[in-house]
Amino acid sequence: MKKKNKEIVVPILNDEYKVIVCWGDSKHIEKVLKSWEHKPDNTTSSLIDKRGACFYSKDCHPVIALPRKPKTPEEIGTLAHEATHAVSNIFEKLDERNYDEVFAHSVGAIVRKVLL
Repeated sequence: MKKKNKEIVVPILNDEYKVIVCWGDSKHIEKVLKSWEHKPDNTTSSLIDKRGACFYSKDCHPVIALPRKPKTPEEIGTLAHEATHAVSNIFEKLDERNYDEVFAHSVGAIVRKVLL
């Protein structure tokens, strides 16, 4: 059975800040990371055997990479976990420290958008 590849862009706070969520085979994930200006490394090829990962760097939007669309409680938990890393990265870039409620809503936005 062929895996479906997908890429979703989720605005956080406004259109200037985004979290990209993608899933599929390693080739697709590497393509998405490159399109968002992430430098390739050797971790993406082994991602398909893991639950997921969040890639972020100073000048790039965070990218959450998953092997497939989350369906099980474990996969949804992984999405929420990686969404926390992604939103933390955005708030660190903004040098924002008091953000509990906005942070929680941002994580919720990512999870809702992906599960639609």
